[in-house]
Amino acid sequence: MLRITVKLGELLQQAVAQSEIELELDEPATLADALTQLHLRLPELAHELLPGGKTRSGLPYHFFVNRRLVPEAALASHRLRDGDTLHILSPAAGG
Repeated sequence: MLRITVKLGELLQQAVAQSEIELELDEPATLADALTQLHLRLPELAHELLPGGKTRSGLPYHFFVNRRLVPEAALASHRLRDGDTLHILSPAAGG
């Protein structure tokens, strides 16, 4: 069993009314496993973050593990370790 800390960007914080979540995952665990666990634990995330790391508008969120960007193509292969910190940041909005 491994534990990670998930820190949410502003849009996701508003959706779930919290900024940080602790997750326990069976080993081995990938970033995709963590996202699945988040959806199970916080179904209100489904309004903003879709499985696979996309938003409802089709834009990807940005995922950082221990401050390093994990590309969307690597979500299913990026292995997590006990004590990792996952930041999920919203795509930039412009106008």
